[in-house]
Amino acid sequence: MNWEQKMAADAVRYMVLGVVVVALLAIILIHPIEVPKYDRWFVEVHVVKKEVTEIEGETVYLLHCEEKDGKEDIFEIADEAIGERFEESDVFRQIKTGKYYKFRIGKAEEFGRYYPCVSGAVKLIDGFSEETKVQKK
Repeated sequence: MNWEQKMAADAVRYMVLGVVVVALLAIILIHPIEVPKYDRWFVEVHVVKKEVTEIEGETVYLLHCEEKDGKEDIFEIADEAIGERFEESDVFRQIKTGKYYKFRIGKAEEFGRYYPCVSGAVKLIDGFSEETKVQKK
């Protein structure tokens, strides 16, 4: 193959590659990839009771908590919400009744669960912070 044939073959390859890239960009612009944006929030709670129950044949790990204003909430620990780095049973075991925590919470529907889920961040705190007290007023 002489250099003219090689140049022609390379030119065809680059043109085909250019057409493919333009086609992919057009597809992405017409149908952009939608990344779900999850609603997360932090809560400071006092863990009053822990419960392992069964719902629809599935083991569910529940935390019965009380917020600074006395509002009672139930949060679930689920593998779908805490990721693959932790086991839900281990996280459940490490959270102690009577202690105060700051949890990052996600909606139950996002994870296909029954209660709002502890989603990642779990921090043991000494009690409700002044910041929380001011926000609640």
